[in-house]
Amino acid sequence: MSLRWKIFSIYFIILIVSLASTGIYLFNNIYESYLANERITNLTQANMIANLVSKFIGVSSYLIEPTIVDYANQINSRILFTDVSGKVIVDSAGNGGIEGKDINNYSDIKSALKGTGSTSIHYITGSGWTMYSAVPVTIKNEIVGSILLSTSIDDVMNFLYSIKMQMIYTFTAIGSIVSILSLIVAAFITKPLKRLTDATKIISEGKFDYKVDVKGNDEIGKLADAFNDMGTKLMKIDEERKRFVSDASHELKTPLAAIKALVEPLISSDNVDISVYKEFLKDINSEVDRMTRLVNELLVLAKIDKIRSIENKTENISEIAYNVIENLEAIADQKGVSLIFENEKNIFADVDADRFYRMIYNVVENGIKYTPSGGSVKLTLDSDDKNVYITISDTGIGISQETLPKVFERFSRGDTARSQKTGGFGLGLAIVKEIVDLHKGHIDVKSTVGEGTVFYITIPVKNI
Repeated sequence: MSLRWKIFSIYFIILIVSLASTGIYLFNNIYESYLANERITNLTQANMIANLVSKFIGVSSYLIEPTIVDYANQINSRILFTDVSGKVIVDSAGNGGIEGKDINNYSDIKSALKGTGSTSIHYITGSGWTMYSAVPVTIKNEIVGSILLSTSIDDVMNFLYSIKMQMIYTFTAIGSIVSILSLIVAAFITKPLKRLTDATKIISEGKFDYKVDVKGNDEIGKLADAFNDMGTKLMKIDEERKRFVSDASHELKTPLAAIKALVEPLISSDNVDISVYKEFLKDINSEVDRMTRLVNELLVLAKIDKIRSIENKTENISEIAYNVIENLEAIADQKGVSLIFENEKNIFADVDADRFYRMIYNVVENGIKYTPSGGSVKLTLDSDDKNVYITISDTGIGISQETLPKVFERFSRGDTARSQKTGGFGLGLAIVKEIVDLHKGHIDVKSTVGEGTVFYITIPVKNI
């Protein structure tokens, strides 16, 4: 075997081991991070229901079961409440549950009854991946039972599996490229490739701003440039992720703070009039609805983010647009805003009907939201051989020129006054932009403060 082949063989083994180690290290970190978040979330929810149950024991025991069932439905989970011996007192599954059975042999229940919160992950045939989270129920520091929360984590496990496969494909591609190059110029590239391997380990530690110091216009130099570019993109993605999580957390923090402010007086006060309870509960319900709307919009964005392409069908655009106007008419009438629909012919195009409907709906609803009583929102359709042209204009309060370039960014709501008046989250137009991009279209906006806003959307007639 020639020296060149020996060098290539040795380096090939080193390369494969380095990439595999890096991939395993990265995936394990991601895996543990996501599951840690799930554990924290589920334990928090279990503690919340445990606190509620502890307040009802003895005084209002009849409220325990409906409270557990209602909470379980809200979070789409199964909740068991056991006594201090591990016997199931309440099972949110109802008739199909295990009320009356002894489950003190469950490891999580054992830990909870000893005063320690515990989680475990199980694969259940027919149900998929499930996380058990158990916490003690205490009254005056005395354990009187436990709460077991059973939550499906199939979505998390599927997401982690997709990341695993993407990492396998990515590292396989990188390994293949580097291997081919090392075979051609093995004697000259050993040292630069060692630098790339070291850089991979550094990047895996989260130092995405690290750059590989390899000069040249050959394949290795280009590979180094591609690696540096990858690091830059990873850094940008990481920054966007952190900002998105921060913004989402901030949006959720506001209604949670409001709920806490409403609940604390009820807890600390005695002999509160029932009308006050109803008023406070009405406000709490409003804040819960606000959080639900935010979560729903985040789920829509999450689903869109996973999509790389869509299967379009030839649809009647005019009919879709008409349905939007028809469904928003009641909201517009209630606010005193006129809805105008201009369309001289039936227009057909290759689109995803559901997402196309949401795209138009979000923009028209946005116009109604920011248009005062007596104003109008107009939807106009037109087309030629290549494109469909959608124009949505309103006579609303408008958007300042400083904030106009940011209207399609997530959690960007333009002027503070606008966001305070409507209570929106700044996700509606972000969803619109994602849908337009999926359809390979273009969206533009023009606005004048005090006069109104116009959105121009162009979508190709044929999905090429």
